[in-house]
Amino acid sequence: MNQNPSVPSRGRRGRPGGRPASLLTAAALLAGAVATAPAHASELSVLAGSWDGYHNLTLAWQSSPLWQHDFGTKRLDLSLEASAGRVFGPSDSLGSPLWHVGLTPFLRWWFTQDTAIEAGIGANVFSGTYIGSKRISTAYQFGDSLGLYHRIAETPWGVGLRFTHYSNADIKRPNPGQNYMQVRLSYEFR
Repeated sequence: MNQNPSVPSRGRRGRPGGRPASLLTAAALLAGAVATAPAHASELSVLAGSWDGYHNLTLAWQSSPLWQHDFGTKRLDLSLEASAGRVFGPSDSLGSPLWHVGLTPFLRWWFTQDTAIEAGIGANVFSGTYIGSKRISTAYQFGDSLGLYHRIAETPWGVGLRFTHYSNADIKRPNPGQNYMQVRLSYEFR
């Protein structure tokens, strides 16, 4: 019996109702985006972070620049990031972790040859509507990210720090949003 009336009873394996059709649709969109992107990935990254007791672990593929413009010693470029990850509620909260997939265009402003500020807004689909006991109302969430990225000179490695905010933009309430401060390690394919 459910002890907390504000959290609905969970179905099989702790999932609220399940969303297999949404996940399959999101996976198909993600696969299509990867298939139409350049043949060789620019970067493969692992992002790990937390905020307020919630945790996120994500694997992301970022394309080679789809567009770029040079401003002398500075450069602006646009790439596409496909991601898949898992979010966890606080250890004492009810519910199972959720999976998520996303597709986000990113702008990077390279203010030195190896260091950039990056920003992106994209679409994400989560496997449920509860992260721990927090209700996020919709499986569809926008993901807004702002970060600092640095390529380690003469190596294929890069490091970064990224702040990501997920929200459904008030499509449905409640819309508490979810934040993560993430550390990033990436490998660039050359």
